Parts: sequence; structure tokens; C-alpha cells
Amino acid sequence: MKKSSKLLFAALVGTAIIFTSCGKEVVEKYDMVKVKGGALSQPLIDSLSLRIDNPSPDATPESPVFSLEVSDFYISEYEVTQELYKEIMSVDSEVNATPSYFNESPFEGEEQSKRPVERITWYDALDFCNKLSIKEGLDPVYTIRDISRYSKDNAIKYAAVTADYSRNGYRLPTAAEWIYAATGGAKSKENYKYSGSDNLDDIAWHDENSSDMTHQVGLKKANELGLYDMTGNVAEWCWDYTWNEKFEYRPYNNYKGPKNGITRIIKGGSFDYLAVGTFFAYENNNEVNGILGLRYFNVGFRIARNAD
Repeated sequence: MKKSSKLLFAALVGTAIIFTSCGKEVVEKYDMVKVKGGALSQPLIDSLSLRIDNPSPDATPESPVFSLEVSDFYISEYEVTQELYKEIMSVDSEVNATPSYFNESPFEGEEQSKRPVERITWYDALDFCNKLSIKEGLDPVYTIRDISRYSKDNAIKYAAVTADYSRNGYRLPTAAEWIYAATGGAKSKENYKYSGSDNLDDIAWHDENSSDMTHQVGLKKANELGLYDMTGNVAEWCWDYTWNEKFEYRPYNNYKGPKNGITRIIKGGSFDYLAVGTFFAYENNNEVNGILGLRYFNVGFRIARNAD
């Protein structure tokens, strides 16, 4: 079966777990890949330029005083497509189920419906996760109240949101999960910036090869975990507020970002600006580190779930 035809194959069959030739565990429904948890590598942590309070001279790569660790989780093999977004969101008459800016004229030989959805707010991504959870009989992770929508396109402009990570529904990945998965998980190599290949063109649609448009998901080379488009195509919403707080020298397990903030983290680079590894090119700039209620034509998302 072609990668492109797999994307919604699960809509026609029951959920099944398969093991591919590279050994990755995939839940066939919505192509969720199981990622074995672990700690982000020290070189990767160093690259994040985090503000760590009272740096310790005793910290070493073999015995770190500060660490970022994630538990096992599932993450989708592909960015959420326009086809899947429409299928799930069409059940709600208040929602614009076809919000994408790139809604016609795909690149030659590519399928329009398999292009990633974009031009959705952070709140819209959470709403999608809840609706997908309900469809699958799972407990929604998010409680979304006091919803305010744009008069045009009905995207969610503002809402009061809380999250319960003990629930088994679909959700956005945390930034730590996203970084860990994008760089190959526990097998992360030293050259994390080009996880999956030493050649950016092999793995990413970026500003020098994209023809200034999004592309069908899954056409570039996957990374070590079998995840596609973690770099380039569209950048991706994460759950966390921007990591601008001071960290302590201690292990952080399943870190979910600061409790408060103005902007949410966007990861992965995109088709219209050089996709430098796993980092959105201007990620540390609050102007671009997504305003929750704004829509960007180069930002979409992928989904995650807790592992049993």
C-alpha cells in the first residue's frame, strides 16, 4: 500500500497494531507510532539555550543534574491532512472544516486532500483532538469553555482551556515530546539538526524546494522513528506556552511548559522559510511563537496520545 493511500485506510478497518520492516510499532488507525520514552540528549538540551538557575559545575553528560525526560507516547506518523480534518470537523455546523489557504492546485502528481491542514488556530487544533477522541470513544483531554469565534471562517479566537493528561484521548504533543520524536527519540544522533538524513532536501519541503506551497504529506524521507515532515512542509503547534521560565537543576519528567504565557510553541520549520532542523526558524521570537488565536498559512499540527 502506498504511503499516501494509508492515511485514511483506518476509516475502513478496525484498529490494528503492525510492525514495519524497520521495527517501529504503528497503530494502523490514524497511523500512530509508539515512541519509547527517554531523556533528551545533552547536546540537544544545550542547543535549546534554556535559562537554568544556579548552574552546577558538577553536571556531566554521564550524570546530568538537569534533564528533560518523556514517558512512552504515541505520535502521528503524518501531519493532520485536510482530508482528515474535514472528516472529523464536519460534524459541527459551527466549524469551518476546510480552512486551509492552500485549498486547490496541488503540485503536479500530488493529492489535494493529502496536503496538511493549515490556517487553524491553536484552539482549533485542540477542538479537533477532542472531536476525534469522542468519535473513537475516548476521554477528551481538553475542556474548552467560553468559546469566542471569528465572524469569518468561525475559527476559535479565544477559549478557556484546561487539560487532563490522565485521560486517554488525542492531544497535541508537548514540546518536549515533539523535540524528542523529531530527533529520533532514544536513538537521537549527534547531528540532531538533520534527523533522518544529512541532506535537508531529503527530509523537508523548505523555502528552496517547495515552490512556495505545501505538499502532500509523507513524500519526503522519514526520520529514525518513521515520522514524516517533522522538518518542513508546515510547522506544528505544540501544547506548551513558550519556554521562557527559569529551570532548576533537577530532572523534569513530562514537562508541559510554564503555567502561563502569551504564545504557544511552534516547531518544525515550514515550506516558506528555511527549515533548520527541528527548530522553527524564529521560534524564540514571541512575535511568531504562535499567538493562540491567530491562523498561519504555514502552521498545522500532528496528534499524540498517552501510551498504555
